[in-house]
Amino acid sequence: MMASGSAGGPSMTMKDSIRAELSRLGTEAALPPGTVLWKEGDPGDSVAYLVEGTMEVVNKAAEEQEVVLRTMEAGTIVGELASDGSRRSASVRARTPCRIVKVPAAAFRDLLRRRPDILEDLYRVQVERVRDLTREVTRTHRRAITDPLTRLYNVGFFRERLDIELERARETGDQLSVVMFDIDHFKHFNDTNGHEEGNVVLSSLAGIMKRVGRRGDILARYGGEEFVALLYGAGREEAVRFAESVRQAIEGHAFRGGEKQPGGRVTVSAGVAAFPENADADQALIEAADRNLYRAKEAGRNRVVSAPP
Repeated sequence: MMASGSAGGPSMTMKDSIRAELSRLGTEAALPPGTVLWKEGDPGDSVAYLVEGTMEVVNKAAEEQEVVLRTMEAGTIVGELASDGSRRSASVRARTPCRIVKVPAAAFRDLLRRRPDILEDLYRVQVERVRDLTREVTRTHRRAITDPLTRLYNVGFFRERLDIELERARETGDQLSVVMFDIDHFKHFNDTNGHEEGNVVLSSLAGIMKRVGRRGDILARYGGEEFVALLYGAGREEAVRFAESVRQAIEGHAFRGGEKQPGGRVTVSAGVAAFPENADADQALIEAADRNLYRAKEAGRNRVVSAPP
């Protein structure tokens, strides 16, 4: 967007126009690196225009560690969200040598009334900041609930969802099943083939669970070589079919180093428990599935066990 200059002379960009307006209303100041312009909680009595340098917006985390929320380059208006006199939501400091124009908040508000184009520009900036923040929150949330190796959910998220889905099943009368998987002789595989090949097996099991499972199933790495599946709406028989499909797919997969395993291949054992047949509480359901997994191991491994109630 351009603002026209005098006839025959150079044109003035929007950034130049804003800087000229703010320079007329405010005072210039130089800030050495590390200088704090505002602290979190300070009154919003002024706005700054960053002429040169880089500034950063910082906040305190729960552990009192600083978190850099974002950085700002030359041409940025700083502190406009608190220009209505509210308290600063974060601190702002110079990251490099900076030159700013500091404008009283009242004068800035008057400028916005006279120059709605500046307000439109600020709106676009805020929209982009919200988009960036939303993307970062999504990435952070995904990291918080996901096992980094297998990309399945982690045990914390699984337990939260199990509690929620059990409550829903109690209210609706729906069925629900839990399946526990454990890779047979996994320590032997790691000791023989190395942890990198072991990670391949873990990731492959996760991929097979995703492929066999239904959309909406909660599939998680329970810890080490143990995996768990929460199958909402599935009774014991359907859960057994799911577990058997996973078991067969693993048994039929030619893993490198699998020939060194007892039995000559990589296998898994599984235990199934259903609500309300085997248990009606979250921990009890997990323990019931784990007992059946233990029975599968005791019976010779590479099998699915689902003892009736």
